Amino acid sequence: MIDLLRKLGLNKYESDAYVALVKLGSASAFNISKASSVPFGRIYDSLNVLEIKGLVEVVPTKPKKYKAVDPTSALNTLVDEGFNELTKIRADIKNSVASLVKNEGSKDLVSVNSGRVNFSKRVTEHFNYKGEFFATSESFGLEKSFPALNRYIAGEPSSRYVLVDKSKSDVNRLKELAKFGVNVRDYSISDVRFLVSDENLVTISFKDGSEWFNINVLSKSLGKAMAKLLRTAFDSAGKI
Repeated sequence: MIDLLRKLGLNKYESDAYVALVKLGSASAFNISKASSVPFGRIYDSLNVLEIKGLVEVVPTKPKKYKAVDPTSALNTLVDEGFNELTKIRADIKNSVASLVKNEGSKDLVSVNSGRVNFSKRVTEHFNYKGEFFATSESFGLEKSFPALNRYIAGEPSSRYVLVDKSKSDVNRLKELAKFGVNVRDYSISDVRFLVSDENLVTISFKDGSEWFNINVLSKSLGKAMAKLLRTAFDSAGKI
């Protein structure tokens, strides 16, 4: 529980005080300090933060006591608030970048980079497109892709096509991906990955030895050609 609270933004004293109070039900600051090992000189600051975050309430007794708000409700509310704040930050980033990029004509049509990290970043860029999307992969790590997919599937599900090597993937997770509205088929392409978004942005990733190299092309004509080829492959592929 302490680790979860730290991930939600609470410091050590706040986390320890909250866990102790959940166990106590309600207690004075002195007893919470004693049960949590939070120094008494820091307990009131910690409880004030917890109150502001909606995790504890003050009981108007003499001496004043504190009680924990229902943990499931309070912590889920804290998660929702964090998600809303991150969503706002995402929008602010988009607006800030748009204000900086004045000349769209100067955008590089072709770029090359290497490594899985750069490929993952490019996948995220593809997810910013809202139209038709094609992808191939030897396997599909859903536990890493779910956050991006949650943002991406707001559009029409019928426009997402993913070709995956079934023999190298967790079939149950592929079926779970299909529940997200993504069309998944079994189609093995070794050591090469293709991504096409809106018949416009194309990424070709290939393996040379132990290193992956990524070619990124912003081209409508190439995008249309690649989308046509991948659509044909999808139509002929086996179902998951």
